[in-house]
Amino acid sequence: MDILLKILLFFILIIKNDTINLESKYDCWGYEENCQFNSSYSFNKIKCKKDILIENKKLFFQQGDFGYIIPHISSLKTICDSGNQYDGSFLQCSDHLRYCTGKNIFFDLKSLDLKTAKRYKEDVIHRGEVGGNCKEKFDQKLLKNRCDQKSYLQSWGHELEYFESYKNFEINNNNCDIIFEKPTIIIKLDASVNMYHHFCDFLNLYASQHINKTFNLDVDILWWDTSVQGYVDDIFGDVWKGFSYYKPKELIHYRGKKLCFKNVMFPLLARQIMGLFYNTPIVEGCSGTGLFNSFSHHLIERLNISQYGPKLNKLRVTFLSRSTNYRRILNVNK
Repeated sequence: MDILLKILLFFILIIKNDTINLESKYDCWGYEENCQFNSSYSFNKIKCKKDILIENKKLFFQQGDFGYIIPHISSLKTICDSGNQYDGSFLQCSDHLRYCTGKNIFFDLKSLDLKTAKRYKEDVIHRGEVGGNCKEKFDQKLLKNRCDQKSYLQSWGHELEYFESYKNFEINNNNCDIIFEKPTIIIKLDASVNMYHHFCDFLNLYASQHINKTFNLDVDILWWDTSVQGYVDDIFGDVWKGFSYYKPKELIHYRGKKLCFKNVMFPLLARQIMGLFYNTPIVEGCSGTGLFNSFSHHLIERLNISQYGPKLNKLRVTFLSRSTNYRRILNVNK
């Protein structure tokens, strides 16, 4: 009986960690098909001035809330398909290759030279170093057309532009040096020493999980960072525990290796053109979003953070100190 109970609790834990709960008083998050805006999670989270029209509130929702991910979902198209949903290759991407998912694909890191490596290196992958086995469909024209916003933190264009179909490729020890068995998140990162910039990474990753419809913690995370010093994340590194049970892996540790991924996600990145949280055009008169609100609650729950307070007659102040001349507070020392 004890064994059966433990097994049941184990599966409950798996299901819980693979999903995110939506309170019963809401019909939807806001990005789902047939979701009515006034019954979505975000509707009452967005606060607008009294004279703001409902159309402006909806525009705000589209620019900086769950509405932002709707075009990424609707624009998803298949680039590679083997016709075999079990062990065949698959690649689909949204417009501009901002968000992609793939199955049974590879990256060959033989051109990654750490002697000349620097952060934000864009020429890691060359022709013949990325691909899969696309027996049924390989839309090379679509791939080329969507490589129109190539920049390190804007899209996956530099990493996927040379994607090819190889008829003899399959994931095995003969074709791969390293096989990632678990679902894997490959992510390029902004500055880890800056809370704003680094949380551009985390918020966009959270939004990407909504697109992918999975919040599983039993995943690998691969930092696609090309600095020989590695990606140092001492200040905010604990946040990764909200996305995976495991310590993130680093690209530089696999130099010269052929990496194969059975299930991989390439999330929205930190500095997209007119992106999310960075370079975001926002209509005036509204503030607060369901996306930010749910992201906050999600991290607090995943990281088991307890809130003590508010305390009577106590005021808690969080002060962000900036070092640059145009951003620092003049009397910061006082």
